[in-house]
Amino acid sequence: MKDLRPQPAITLFLTRCSQIDEADLTAYRAILSQVELDRNQRFRFAKDRHRDLISRALLRTELGKVLSLPADAIELEAGTHGKPQLTSTMQSTGEPLTFNVSHAGDWVILALSSQPVGIDIEYTPRNNDVMAVAGRYFYGAELKELQAFSPDEQRERFFDYWTLKEAYIKARGEGISLGLANFGFSIASANAIRISMKPCLNDCPDDWQFWSLTLENDYRLGLALKSGARAQIACYESAPLRYTAKLDWRVN
Repeated sequence: MKDLRPQPAITLFLTRCSQIDEADLTAYRAILSQVELDRNQRFRFAKDRHRDLISRALLRTELGKVLSLPADAIELEAGTHGKPQLTSTMQSTGEPLTFNVSHAGDWVILALSSQPVGIDIEYTPRNNDVMAVAGRYFYGAELKELQAFSPDEQRERFFDYWTLKEAYIKARGEGISLGLANFGFSIASANAIRISMKPCLNDCPDDWQFWSLTLENDYRLGLALKSGARAQIACYESAPLRYTAKLDWRVN
């Protein structure tokens, strides 16, 4: 397997759903497995089916490039907690490769790394009671900080915290059962973020790196990597099977 970048590293691929047309979607169906196609049809709304096709196609095409395989030859399976991963046969071909996909609104984002990685994107204008959600799921220090903010500041910081929490549990591959109130974040800046956690998580804060990012003002991203050293991040915009181009988005 080819190295993605000097390690540790993360490669991000961003796809804008509105730039994908029906011809693209037809091509994507041709590279998905029957299991994926069957799952796709269970989505009620066309927009959700389309976004799922884009997510799976982005994952398959970029994994195929790293593994030097056709997109339809990529073999995926569900891990212990349901998180998609390469089959053990494919993982045995070289260096470890982990990935995570997230989507919201018009964007699908894929993160690739040789270390456990998690990413979450949220559309911030959506209508929800952020303080009610925070009161149920947030770490004590996070909630206390939010309560000191103005309503607008509360929304901004809420999505910082929420996306970081989602990214962390996705990187661990254990889902929401990990307990969102069992850990919390302090944010000095977008790339100076620390995690605190309760002993029940059996984890070490120094083993993790985090980033909080903004995309087009209305989207907030959280990124987590299990690594004691700061990682280099490369970003690309992609329309699967059509193009992948370097994106000048400075996140380090």
